[in-house]
Amino acid sequence: MNLIEEIKLANGLKLKIYDLSRPIAADTVKVELSLQMKISLKKSYFANTQDYDQVKDIMGDELDYENKLERSFVLKKNEDSVRDDLINTFKSNSLDYLASVNFPQKMALSILKDINKNPYKYHPHIYSDPEE
Repeated sequence: MNLIEEIKLANGLKLKIYDLSRPIAADTVKVELSLQMKISLKKSYFANTQDYDQVKDIMGDELDYENKLERSFVLKKNEDSVRDDLINTFKSNSLDYLASVNFPQKMALSILKDINKNPYKYHPHIYSDPEE
């Protein structure tokens, strides 16, 4: 995983873009990008303490945002231009949304909604105390 760009967003979050590209055959590659961000979980995102506690018990103190972009069977000579196109398209379509002030709260509430709708998918977060 190779960090190729870090973008500081207007809402204080940092979006990191990693290159996960790899060869498929002698003359083709799979261009794959992972866009990642850590979001601190805050009580103020929720209507009540129980909702906050429910998300925190499962997700921990931080939420992880990740989006993957990929193109398969790209000619080796086109790898850089395809990677640049994927990044530029993402930036023009999604960056303003991720940079909005209320994005962290929207993500936290979306996770709460999914936890309540699909509780079987989630397990309590296991905290590790280095002193134990």
